[in-house]
Amino acid sequence: MLFGHVRNCATLQLGEVEVSTIMSSKKGKGKNDEILEQEDILQALVITDSFNRKFAPLSIEKPRVLLPLVNTPLIDYTLEFLISSGVQEIFVFCCAHAEQIKNHINSSKWNQSSSPCTVTVIVSDTCTSMGDAIREMESKKGVLRSHFILVNGDVVSNMQLKAVVESHKKRCQEDKSTVMTLIHKRAKPGHRTRNKEEEFLIVTEKLGRVLNFQKIKGKKKLKLPVNLFQEHSAMTVRHDLIDTHICVCSPRVIELFVDNFDYKSKEDFIRGILINEEIEGNKLFLNVIENEYAARVSSLPLYDSISKDVINRWAFPVVPENMAVNGEGYSLRRHNQYLAKDVTLGRDCILEEDVVVGSDTWIGDGTVISHSVIGKGCRIGKNVRLENAYLWENVTVEDDCSVSFSILCDSVSVASGSTIENGCLLSFGVKVGPAVSIPPGTLITRIYQSQVSQLSDDFAEPETPTSPVNDEAPFDHSVVGKEGEGHVWVQSRSSEDDEDEEEDLTQQLLGLNISQESFNEDDEEESEEDSDEGSDLSPCPSPPPDDTALFYSEVQESIQRTVEENVKVDNLILEINSSKHAYNISIKELNQLVMKAVLELPHNNGLLQPTPLLQAMRKLVKKLSPMFQNYFKNAESQLDCLTVIEQHCTTNSSTYSILPNLVMLLYEEDIIAEDVILHWFKSPCRLDDETKRNHEKVLKLVTPFVTWLQEADEESDEED
Repeated sequence: MLFGHVRNCATLQLGEVEVSTIMSSKKGKGKNDEILEQEDILQALVITDSFNRKFAPLSIEKPRVLLPLVNTPLIDYTLEFLISSGVQEIFVFCCAHAEQIKNHINSSKWNQSSSPCTVTVIVSDTCTSMGDAIREMESKKGVLRSHFILVNGDVVSNMQLKAVVESHKKRCQEDKSTVMTLIHKRAKPGHRTRNKEEEFLIVTEKLGRVLNFQKIKGKKKLKLPVNLFQEHSAMTVRHDLIDTHICVCSPRVIELFVDNFDYKSKEDFIRGILINEEIEGNKLFLNVIENEYAARVSSLPLYDSISKDVINRWAFPVVPENMAVNGEGYSLRRHNQYLAKDVTLGRDCILEEDVVVGSDTWIGDGTVISHSVIGKGCRIGKNVRLENAYLWENVTVEDDCSVSFSILCDSVSVASGSTIENGCLLSFGVKVGPAVSIPPGTLITRIYQSQVSQLSDDFAEPETPTSPVNDEAPFDHSVVGKEGEGHVWVQSRSSEDDEDEEEDLTQQLLGLNISQESFNEDDEEESEEDSDEGSDLSPCPSPPPDDTALFYSEVQESIQRTVEENVKVDNLILEINSSKHAYNISIKELNQLVMKAVLELPHNNGLLQPTPLLQAMRKLVKKLSPMFQNYFKNAESQLDCLTVIEQHCTTNSSTYSILPNLVMLLYEEDIIAEDVILHWFKSPCRLDDETKRNHEKVLKLVTPFVTWLQEADEESDEED
């Protein structure tokens, strides 16, 4: 067992705040023993509410902390992490959807026996911010008796807190003005677990005391107070950290929140402490983790990134087979394929890498699934394409459908021939189709938006929304199809005051590229404004290229050097593998980028015409044959190879012209198998119209070669 469990459950009523406690059954300790042990008990306060609307409309029907991440509720990750760190008392503070959270804890393994931990659910419907929740704890005298851990209920981590807590306590003994230790993780700009809305710059002195903290919010210039340089001979300025949303607090933190009602968030608290440090003397310290994992699911892109981190085992031992709920174990296969019990796989269906399939799920013939999570009880039809898709429980996707970079919640149904484009979110019970294409970034829910009060934050969203179906609110059939059931949800701000805090949600959906033009325009305007004012801090350098771009650049250089300097191909493979691990590149990405680099290499000195290009490709393929054999071993990788070639044809006319010859060359060199070529040729394209047209052109071009392959097969069968 990865972590422990919790004991018996009771419910208490304290004033206007309900307290539900899952308690230890130990007896026989004297009063003096309990008093002595109180200070040694490690406690944690878990805030389940996000107090924002970034997961609407999902969070209207279910709290964010109960949304499944790799088929496990988010709060389970947080509780497992705390118990593994030796926390003995956990207080779960919730406002919206309190009954759902209590029921989950009471009916899950957290309510089993033999646990060293006590979990207390505290409910209040009056809080509108994290600050309010912490102030509410002050009314429960003696509940948080000593230093405690403050964490959000949607944090995934494998770190051990014992050393950090001990260091914090020791620092507090030596310096009574210490009030909080922030825990941040090193992650360079552009890292997949960084939230662009939470970018910050932090300044510390050599002992880790925080001197300055600023949110960046897309700025290229920041100003530091002159007195920092006057008062400190050495400082560290860091922009390579992410906030784990885990911190260790002294008991005085609650007092400070009570004394300052303008503290709504942890950022307000930090800012207030730093501004008033000279007057009040309170201090913040920073603890940086390097090798441990910690991240918060604070947006849909981070939901995607953290899901993939768990699947790729970066948070070990927080991995799917250890986090499975209700005894649903997973068997781990090659390429990070996790299959639960009672999974039925159709003939010729292909599971590529990073795929999780829940129990009692059925997948039809010819379906291809990659980088996706499928919950229990799902039904996936024939010839379906799922790529970077998240299907929760009891989802139905009928034949000939395509879903990419989207979330389909419980009981969603997608009728045959439908396409769900990037960034879509289909909320609970939505039905779409048949034969519809849901545009990128579309949010659909069965709840009619006007039935919910002006889009409210999570804390104000109704526990039980009014019925989503009524005669005055017909479904949006122009979007969901003639048999569909659902309303398009339009994201909007509740007030202009939220503008600094809330970015346009369409930039925070899965698989949608964020337009940099608007940011660049804002930056230019800001630069013009700041240029007149001067600056105490030179402009921050632009973030470095992302890991994928750096990896691709190194692969290009390595292949070119191998060809020009006649380096052994075995050495080339070692270089590429080394770069893969250095930049955390997946197998699929590696295959695609290697093939792309080979296709681009002949054009380094200018675009080649078809005839010299074919000659160059023949030499390259023969020279690099061991590399191809190493990376394109199975059907999935060979399909990746063909896909990259097809994509290259849309941008390079010379490659398009030699396509049949190139495919034949790869076939003759035993790099791509005949079965793979036929599968690629027969597989329908379920993307946008332009891609379909390009795909049809490519297939038309290679039809004579494919016909030759099929006839050769028939002749061989007749001879046999």
